[in-house]
Amino acid sequence: MNPFTVSRLHARPLVSVLVANHNYERWLGRALESLLAQTYPHWEAIVCDDGSSDDSRAIIAAYASRHARIRLVTQANAGMASALNTAFGGVRGELVALLDSDDEWLPGRLQAVVDRFYVTQQVGMVTHLVRAVHAGGQLLKPIHPRRLDSGWLAPSILSGREPGLPPCSGLTFHAEVARRIFPLPVHFRRCADKIAQDRAALLAPVSAIHWPLSLYRIHGANLTGLSGPCTLAALESNFEFLEQLWADRRAFVLAQHGFLPDSAPWRDIESAHLQLAHRLFTREPGAADYLSALPSSVQRQAWRLLLALPAPAAQAALRLWWSENAVKRVFRNSWDLLRQPA
Repeated sequence: MNPFTVSRLHARPLVSVLVANHNYERWLGRALESLLAQTYPHWEAIVCDDGSSDDSRAIIAAYASRHARIRLVTQANAGMASALNTAFGGVRGELVALLDSDDEWLPGRLQAVVDRFYVTQQVGMVTHLVRAVHAGGQLLKPIHPRRLDSGWLAPSILSGREPGLPPCSGLTFHAEVARRIFPLPVHFRRCADKIAQDRAALLAPVSAIHWPLSLYRIHGANLTGLSGPCTLAALESNFEFLEQLWADRRAFVLAQHGFLPDSAPWRDIESAHLQLAHRLFTREPGAADYLSALPSSVQRQAWRLLLALPAPAAQAALRLWWSENAVKRVFRNSWDLLRQPA
């Protein structure tokens, strides 16, 4: 399994920015202002309003009327993947970046990403850390994700290792890779960026920038694994999404590389934490089968302790560990700030 090669970029390439929006009038203006504040001037933005019922469309139209680089396209509500597909139809750039309509880029984001594409030729995707914030902007995590991977990741992904990749606003693709990624399957009404990043990492090497270049906003409408609920229903929803992701991964590898990968390692290794959490709630047997798949002895010991506790205490402890809370935040943020370069 070999990576695809990509063409060398021209000087000062145009970056096409895809923005999918649905009912995010509260934050949409901040996202577009962060685009206008970029120090790199060669960009265009295609903003797809996905059938919003608030004032989002009027906000986008107002920006588009004042700034020729911003274009509005509209559609009936069909979900994130469909909206990104619609926006991608208007792409003209050599690079394709994603920006969530409730996130913000820091001013040097595009320049840093373009520079990285030049420094590391033959990469298909450049990623960077994000800074997670609450709805009102208060710091939640100084860096996210805690691990960011670089290089040719496809072999490790197929062996079951979940790649360290950022959410939507930390992703930029070489256009030749993007044309193989899109269109995204429209049944991914949410978390379509996960499909895009997975496909890109299966096509070409990745280069990661290890400092935060965007604000990743966490609020009630987009809670996921970062700070979402730790309930049996939430775990089962995550399993359902993973099954869809894995089905897409198998079909995509077959189409792009000509073979059908074995999905067993993904179920045994990539979903080990979810499998263990599910067994903690249901007390089904088989937890030991997944302990060995965890990447560190500390994690294995923590799960052994949780599984040995009575069910109510174990579930309460898991929620404290899994979900976002003030205790975790104080310790984690202090540690992450100490780790950041001066």
